[in-house]
Amino acid sequence: MCKLAIAAIAVLLTAPAFAAPVASTDYQPVNPPQATSDPSKIVVTEFFSYQCPHCFRFAKPYEDWIAKLPADVKAERVAVSIGHQTWLPAAQAFYALTAMKKVPAIDDALFGAIHRQRLQLDTEAALTDWVGRQGIDQAAFTQAYQSFSVKLNMKRADDLSRSYRLPSVPTLAIDGRYLIPIADDGNFNDQLEIANALIEQARRNRSTR
Repeated sequence: MCKLAIAAIAVLLTAPAFAAPVASTDYQPVNPPQATSDPSKIVVTEFFSYQCPHCFRFAKPYEDWIAKLPADVKAERVAVSIGHQTWLPAAQAFYALTAMKKVPAIDDALFGAIHRQRLQLDTEAALTDWVGRQGIDQAAFTQAYQSFSVKLNMKRADDLSRSYRLPSVPTLAIDGRYLIPIADDGNFNDQLEIANALIEQARRNRSTR
């Protein structure tokens, strides 16, 4: 085999599987960068709403993706309303259920109730009735829903969405520096590959600080 052919094969074998993400095309730079919840980790934040149909379709691919994240990456979720008043109760329910440690058990069911069963879960009363039918203590849910800590989390989420100038949901924020508005185009794998590349970019940035 000639040297030129060998060199060409070597380039193919060493070339990255995914081209470097392009700012303002594949992602939006966050300026100024935002502080994250855990400076010791590369934090991936999903901004979402249970009421958003795109978030519903993204939920399972995102869950599968975060299960494979390396140890130096932390995934978190922030429920927001981004100006939709009818989305506020479900966001508050997320923080109440988080405080009760019930989100993993009920997450898919809540998405499904809204988007598969088409239930109108856009008031505290409707949500309280629904969680009760899922076997969750309604009094405990109401206490958590109306608690100061949950209302504080709601305010923090609203402030964070403003700081990031959140364009839509679902959106991923990578290490407080990069935003990926997720397009519901039927294939989330390419967008999650961008997230992988930006995690690696964030890792390189940290190593040079």
